[in-house]
Parts: sequence; structure tokens; C-alpha cells
Amino acid sequence: MAEDVLSILKEAVRFRRCCALRYRDQTQVRVVEPHAVYEDASGEIIVDCYQVRGHSESGRTPPFWRPFRLRKISAAALLKKTFVPRRSEGFSATRSRYRKGLICAVAEGDASVPRAATPPATPVGPFRPSRTLRR
Repeated sequence: MAEDVLSILKEAVRFRRCCALRYRDQTQVRVVEPHAVYEDASGEIIVDCYQVRGHSESGRTPPFWRPFRLRKISAAALLKKTFVPRRSEGFSATRSRYRKGLICAVAEGDASVPRAATPPATPVGPFRPSRTLRR
């Protein structure tokens, strides 16, 4: 299942598409803009996202930056909504944490988003999006 979630997240980064996530088997959904997928120093795969809507255990009100551990993402789905990389909010693909284990990151510059050659990925995991998430 983690490989399927990883495939969805890599596609989201490549095509700058928002994702709906369930984290730690919670029932609440988080809507994120995934910017980078990388392996940290301990070998764990992390996804750096800008959370724009949804649940926050800490009670913080989105938007904010949030790293997600791949092994704790229980469901993921691509959304139709695209995003512009959040450079003014602090994103840079040249950060030191990405140097050794970067798997993928949103493209530098403001190049147009490539069109997907394949149909959109199907949701993975126990995920049933609500009507409020569709855009």
C-alpha cells in the first residue's frame, strides 16, 4: 500500500496537483499541496506539504507547512485542483534536507504544468472523499 501512496504523491508533485490524505488512520481528511518527497537521514520517506484545508491534530488553522511520514499515510487521492509552488512561503528544492535523499520535488521556475499522459491515479486506502473536497 505504501508504494501505491508513494506513486500518487509523486504524480501529485510532478503535475502540481492537490491531494486528499488520511493520516494515522484518522477519519478526518487533510488537503495538501505536496512539494517534495525525500528520504531523511534515517531512511524514512517524508513528504513536505503545504496543508491548505482539513484536520490538524495540533489545532492549527491551515494553511501551514507540514511534513508527513509516508508510512503513516493510510489513504491518498489526487484532486483535480492544481497549485503554484509556494516559494514565497519558503519552499526551495535546494534545502539541505533534500540533498542526499530527494525523490522528487516541484519543478523550479514557473513553467506550465505538464498534462498527465495517463488517467488520474485512483484513490488508495480506506478513502471516501466528501462532496466538500471536490473542486
